[in-house]
Amino acid sequence: MGLVCEEKIKSWESVEAKEVPSDKATKTTIRWIFGPNEVPNFYMRVFEVEPGGEIFEHSHPWEHEIFVLKGEALIRINGKEYKVKEGDAIYIPPCSKHYYKNIGNETLRFLCLIPKEGK
Repeated sequence: MGLVCEEKIKSWESVEAKEVPSDKATKTTIRWIFGPNEVPNFYMRVFEVEPGGEIFEHSHPWEHEIFVLKGEALIRINGKEYKVKEGDAIYIPPCSKHYYKNIGNETLRFLCLIPKEGK
């Protein structure tokens, strides 16, 4: 995709929530707010994890940045555990093993930004 010189504005709720496959997560949906064929460099996604749900440990060769919009979670990065909550920002380096679990009583919602190589 070449240079995009046109702004894009949309409501995150207008984007279809899709279940994350059961071999990758439980009780989790993803919305591709800005994805492939829409923007040239970074993709924006919103994940929602129901109480007790988790995203299984995985790694990949790209970084990503997380911003917690709602709820609280246990995040494990390369074996180290962190409790995070609404308003927290997390940087996950490339090739790091990482895992998420909703440890709260409400839906965990977070924004996740990845480079285009991440799709």
